[in-house]
Amino acid sequence: MTHLLGVIPGAAPLLLVAGADLADAARSIQSPPPVPVGEGIAVVVAEPGTPPPPGARWAPARTALPDLPPSAQPIALRALAVANWRSRARFCPACGGPVEPTAHGYNCLREDRPVFPRTDPCVITAILDSGGRLLLCHAANHPDRLYTLVAGFVEAGESLEDAVRREALEEVGVEVSRLQFIRSQPWPFPGSLMASFSALASAEAITVDGREILDAAWFTRAELTHALNSGAVALPLDYSVARQTIESWRTGRGWRGWRGWRGEVPRP
Repeated sequence: MTHLLGVIPGAAPLLLVAGADLADAARSIQSPPPVPVGEGIAVVVAEPGTPPPPGARWAPARTALPDLPPSAQPIALRALAVANWRSRARFCPACGGPVEPTAHGYNCLREDRPVFPRTDPCVITAILDSGGRLLLCHAANHPDRLYTLVAGFVEAGESLEDAVRREALEEVGVEVSRLQFIRSQPWPFPGSLMASFSALASAEAITVDGREILDAAWFTRAELTHALNSGAVALPLDYSVARQTIESWRTGRGWRGWRGWRGEVPRP
């Protein structure tokens, strides 16, 4: 069985075809043919309106990725990132020459120089207060009831740590310190690298702008668990670094961030 990662130019989000036969897919999708990338995964760039291969279906990549075997998900994320970049960066940004793959990456054919897939760094932060409560926010572009961590793109010439401080101040009006890196995750929607941190808030007062961020609140572990069970709050997708960071804090399992004044996991 082959899992086809299909990128359709102009479509959002990226699309994934699961469970297709590669030979059938190559016959049904003519230009260009699917490219195998390993671990039973192939990438195809399809035009809008392209029907899926026989026996398969198009599905949103964000929700279909968890259907892949865990060992294949990192390969799929990389394949999606590169394929999506190729769908919107077919020419050299410096001279406009065609960009083609080589044995060692991608080259501008006109100037014979390497061209690297673009990756946009983002920071995402588990902000805690001195009692160990977690700050979650609801953005204007999020589905109803979805709360997540403070996050944002790193600006040009900005360090990850400075981006954490700036985003916390801009989105929820909180100054933070004691930054601690947790982990990173590729996020090819369309081409980001998420860097997860924890940080200590200087105060409990929250200020949202009412445009980008509509609401923000502090949660103890018990309060968040109750809100999830009652349906009052929803969290990001299971495999996202945002969800994994939140769940690690909520359950205390594998939590690698800031733990409180005495180095302990505070009780709800």
